[in-house]
Amino acid sequence: MNRGSKFISYAVTLLLGLAVSLPTWAQAHPKNAQGEEFFIVSSVDLQKHQVVLMRPTQLTVVATIGPQTSYVGEKGQKLDVKQMKAGDTVWAITKPGAGGSVMAVRLRQGAMTPAELQKLYLHLPANSSSIPTPAPLTPRPQSGAQATPPTGASTRSQYLTHLGQPRTRHHRPDAL
Repeated sequence: MNRGSKFISYAVTLLLGLAVSLPTWAQAHPKNAQGEEFFIVSSVDLQKHQVVLMRPTQLTVVATIGPQTSYVGEKGQKLDVKQMKAGDTVWAITKPGAGGSVMAVRLRQGAMTPAELQKLYLHLPANSSSIPTPAPLTPRPQSGAQATPPTGASTRSQYLTHLGQPRTRHHRPDAL
């Protein structure tokens, strides 16, 4: 195989790998209609101009905040980044920065509604009223009082050893 055909086979393999992994990456970081991603603020370090944002999947993102970062409240009012604290829930728009860092472009305070949760993480239509209930188990499990012995089996057969002899059941620890 010559050098050109090796290069083409490696390039095709790389492109196929990227094509398969891209939808998985996009699904792992769901965004709402405005392109925002939901986070819980884990920590804020104003001296380093960084905020640690945690996804609902427990993965964290260290984002740089600066003068270009807008921080707004739930009603759209402009807030100072100094007001942000750990435990706040925010919808964020981020972009890749230099050297693999992440820049926070816009942070908006706000909770995730059940409809957004269903649409982004459970992949249900936003207008569905509730999470579907699972189908009942068939046959239904029964407790010992409700269970009936199998057909043709006696309760005595349950207490026989593998040799067919009755098993001795001791209820006192000193009786072996």
